[in-house]
Amino acid sequence: MLSQLHAHLQATKLLPPKSKLLVAVSGGVDSVVLLHLLHNLRDKYGWEIAIAHYNHGLRSDATKDAFLVGDLANSYGYQLYVGKYEFTDFSEAALRRARYSFLEEIRRDIGYDLILTAHHNNDFIETAIFNTIRGSDREGMVSLKAKRGNIIRPLLLFSKPEIIVFANLQNIPYREDSTNSDVSYSRNMVRNVLMPQASLKFRNFHHNMNQRLAKLTDANRRINLGLSRLAEILVDYEDSKSIQIDIAEFNKLSINVRKNLLVFLIKRLKPAHGLTKNNIIKSVKFIENSKSGAQIPLPGGLQLINTYDKFVITSEPSEYAKNVDDILHVLSPGKPFSNEIFKLAVGDDSAKGVRLPNEKLYVRYRQPGDRVKPLGMQGTKKLQDIFVDAKIPRHLRGLWPIVVNASNEVVWVPNLVKNKNFFNQKSDNYQYLICEVI
Repeated sequence: MLSQLHAHLQATKLLPPKSKLLVAVSGGVDSVVLLHLLHNLRDKYGWEIAIAHYNHGLRSDATKDAFLVGDLANSYGYQLYVGKYEFTDFSEAALRRARYSFLEEIRRDIGYDLILTAHHNNDFIETAIFNTIRGSDREGMVSLKAKRGNIIRPLLLFSKPEIIVFANLQNIPYREDSTNSDVSYSRNMVRNVLMPQASLKFRNFHHNMNQRLAKLTDANRRINLGLSRLAEILVDYEDSKSIQIDIAEFNKLSINVRKNLLVFLIKRLKPAHGLTKNNIIKSVKFIENSKSGAQIPLPGGLQLINTYDKFVITSEPSEYAKNVDDILHVLSPGKPFSNEIFKLAVGDDSAKGVRLPNEKLYVRYRQPGDRVKPLGMQGTKKLQDIFVDAKIPRHLRGLWPIVVNASNEVVWVPNLVKNKNFFNQKSDNYQYLICEVI
């Protein structure tokens, strides 16, 4: 196993030399074998290794696991960090969240690079079956990856029997977790009932499953590459908190592409999103049929908002809600716009006003993703960059009036920028907008 793991690490570059590795060790056979292998490769790669042990509080004899892990830490000469579950929700999901939260907190606190867990090939197949039963999408079936963020799973190429045989041959001490046989836990039902029965009934079950899942992984890679290219065309604006996309262009896509693209975009904002099939179907229908200003919640604190002819996925719905609810002022000769700083009015004074085509115009405040085609420049520019370049204080940017047309295109930002598409037009039918600083 040692030479196989070394070859695997050389080929995949999963664990770079001189990395600082926090190894999750429960005391079970998988994790103690992982620790043994890493220890024997440590000098070759120049790794720094520390151990983390988490007590889920499910068994009265769990302290014996901690003693075993402590003995291993002493024999290898590694620092040991121990945590214990202190909550009342003992669901599988809650225990998993708490364990990974503990591991990540330790990793950050001690300044380490990666968290290593001992998931193996049987876990990979179990996860595929378990998530399929739960109704997972195409990616959920192969969600147990060798690398996800700071978490590395180096043993996915090995089966559980291989690991047990190796541990026994090397006389590596380990403990059996009695809760692993409790089929009241749904994953244990998959592990102890469904998989053994499938192995008995279907010859080469593990081999065939691995081949099919490898093909699915490759298909997902190609699908996501296509979705990424599609997003480059359709996404108007994206930052770490919001993604904005054109509704009309989105609705031209087939229903299956729309579903997949929506999930793909949501994952860019919230990888652990918690979407259900019902969420996805409801969201696609919302984008197709909702009116401007409508919004629906999504799992993970996200919000889906229809704002004019765009839909926005955002973790900061309040910023968009302000734009929808606050003002969309229709400019007309008898209805000037004013706030604490500016007054905008339609007039006939060509000396004081700016000349624009005589079409319906509106005033609103800025929105994330706003862009304009500045007069005298090529291409478009973010309104955010225009405010920054003009050194407009942050507290004033939210009060600056933005003149837009019926399609929500930025026409004019008083005293800052003019859209060349409107100010270069030749027409005999003009109106004048006059801006005063109050």
